[in-house]
Amino acid sequence: MPTDAALDAAATAVANPARRQLIEHLTAGPTSVSTLAELLEVTLPAVLKQLGILERAGIVTRHKTGRVVTVALVPGSLAPLQEWALRTQLFWTGQLDWFAAHVERHQFEGEFS
Repeated sequence: MPTDAALDAAATAVANPARRQLIEHLTAGPTSVSTLAELLEVTLPAVLKQLGILERAGIVTRHKTGRVVTVALVPGSLAPLQEWALRTQLFWTGQLDWFAAHVERHQFEGEFS
């Protein structure tokens, strides 16, 4: 089970549309910061700000070779969020299944009363 801090960091990181776009682009593989800025059509400082948040959350890493900074996703870094979503989905699926069965029972009883 993920820690609250890991879950909070992952949830905060993906709460922003620009950061979700960065994550989407990075699923294709490591990419330079300048390429990410071009893809998102934003300034380099804007991309660096969002990447800093993703990096602090442990979702991306940066590697500098000369003047080129390359960013990559950290495998499994969104696992805390995925685990929470799965637990939540299982709970609500069970609740909705119970509710559907309850409604069906009462509709059936109502037809023959």
